[in-house]
Amino acid sequence: MNRLILFCVVVFASAVCTYGSDAPCLRAGGRCQHDSLTCSGNYRTGLCSGGVRRRCCVPSSSNSGSFSTGMVSQQCLKCICNVESGCRPIGCHWDVNSDSCGYFQIKRAYWIDCGSPGGDWKTCANNLACSSRCVQAYMARYHRNSGCSNSCQSFARIHNGGPRGCRNSNTAGYWRRVQAQGCN
Repeated sequence: MNRLILFCVVVFASAVCTYGSDAPCLRAGGRCQHDSLTCSGNYRTGLCSGGVRRRCCVPSSSNSGSFSTGMVSQQCLKCICNVESGCRPIGCHWDVNSDSCGYFQIKRAYWIDCGSPGGDWKTCANNLACSSRCVQAYMARYHRNSGCSNSCQSFARIHNGGPRGCRNSNTAGYWRRVQAQGCN
């Protein structure tokens, strides 16, 4: 009979649990946690026991790198990233009927539309290079047919409201938040 051994420690009102088969994650230099929690690196799947939402958070210095290049300027990406997450890999949060994940709070449908980079939605969303590459690819796909200007305002509003977001009055408030980060 297999038994799953569970050890939990409460640290500053957060429970950190270690399951008997978390060893693969520990060997990879990470720690197993619920994927809604902030990960200072990348989430990796298949290394933790205890359910599909428990994933291995492996710290990565590569996340401190720069944004992907493309039609959206580095400054505009930085402003959007700051609005979405404080430009941190904050994991996933329930937002408008589905999870939004990572630096740019990317939804699974957005990740599919940007070409599914990185092989895994949540891992990509929590990696700065991959998530910014996804945003660049999404804009390359949808901006040209939007009828909107080649501006940070258009890119931010498309990011927030989808392919026609730059023409949707509901995204104007989002744009004001991006502007407040120093973009125009």
